Amino acid sequence: MSIGRLTCCAVVIGAAIAYGRTALAQDTNVVLEEKTPLVVSGFAVGLGTYDRNLAQNTALGSKIALSLFRPWSDQLYLFGQLTTHLEQADSGPPQTAIEIDNLIINWTPAHLSALAVSFGRFDAPIGFERDDEPLNLIPTPSFTFEKARPVKFTGLMARYTISPKLSVLGLVANGWNQAADNNSGKTGGLKVQLFPASGAAIALGALYGPEENATNSSQRTLLTADATLQPLPRLILQAEGHRGTQRATGASLNWTGVVGQAFWRLSRSTGLTVRGEVLDDPNGVTTGTSQTLRSVTISPWYFYREAQEGVFSNVEFTTFRLPAFSIRPALRIDHSSQPVFATKAGSLQQSNLTALVELVFLF
Repeated sequence: MSIGRLTCCAVVIGAAIAYGRTALAQDTNVVLEEKTPLVVSGFAVGLGTYDRNLAQNTALGSKIALSLFRPWSDQLYLFGQLTTHLEQADSGPPQTAIEIDNLIINWTPAHLSALAVSFGRFDAPIGFERDDEPLNLIPTPSFTFEKARPVKFTGLMARYTISPKLSVLGLVANGWNQAADNNSGKTGGLKVQLFPASGAAIALGALYGPEENATNSSQRTLLTADATLQPLPRLILQAEGHRGTQRATGASLNWTGVVGQAFWRLSRSTGLTVRGEVLDDPNGVTTGTSQTLRSVTISPWYFYREAQEGVFSNVEFTTFRLPAFSIRPALRIDHSSQPVFATKAGSLQQSNLTALVELVFLF
């Protein structure tokens, strides 16, 4: 065989090998992409309300949320959620706000699968109420959720599973609900989660840190406890309690919030939730007024089909699958020891009644 033919054969063989490697690399990338797909989900909320004191009713397309989940490997994933919602201003029409509701990078060490470390913006890991409507069994947030405890943190959180019945969690973050810290200090937290039996989850925790703007001197302590019980497949019981202390000049100011609710699945497509709460704020630390707030809410609702797998798939620590579509009317009765509820005439009353209907659609 001549040198020319040998050279030609070598070129052909080399090209074939190169093509094979390229094809193999492309196939490998395709396999990796198939193993780690980008999952897009979210939800939309419509709301109709009637306020007795204000003699006012309105309908709103109140919120739409888009969630992105991307697992890069068995040890690393990204979860993010953008939320667009309407905010009621002190005067004038509602304003549209867009926020990064969640942004979490979660890492599990390869040789320490019991540990999960998260960085970013995440739900405060206390209580059973959440700011995403599909995750709640009642369509209106409690006073305690809105005023007596944090809803979001931005920082670092680590969870270690000691056994199937016990886990511990620690966090270091900006202040309560602060996207960017409002002082030079940090808030720290510790939580112990117990699973004493099937269908039971109980947690005890504490938060400590400065929460006032531009100062580290006013330290705040929050002792918290919550429980979720499912004694029957159709029955869910949830409760949370918080005891807070705010340091002030020469004094310690306290508040206490307790919330409890029960959900009964009446049939395949209907359910009923009843919630009661008390928020005692004698120094006006969280509400701005020295008062005791009480509230009772009743919510019968209709739901259709089950949601897909993902972050919006079930109520935490229960077997109840979130519905793909639900209609949730509610009647809420609020009362305060002080006149704090505004009326149409511009006066204040000690009580108020609100009726609402919430529509939630998961996609």
